[in-house]
Amino acid sequence: MKPTLELQQIVSALGIDPFRFLAWQEKEQALKQQSVAALEQHTEPTTSYELVV
Repeated sequence: MKPTLELQQIVSALGIDPFRFLAWQEKEQALKQQSVAALEQHTEPTTSYELVV
């Protein structure tokens, strides 16, 4: 994700190191992609059969 000028201004105004912010942002995106991939793996359709008496 490419930071916008506005985001860069906010980060610098808060006194956050832009390189650390970028590293954190990339780490968060990787975690999000991993969780989405894990959810996709667990959503395989299952078939169940019941006996009604």
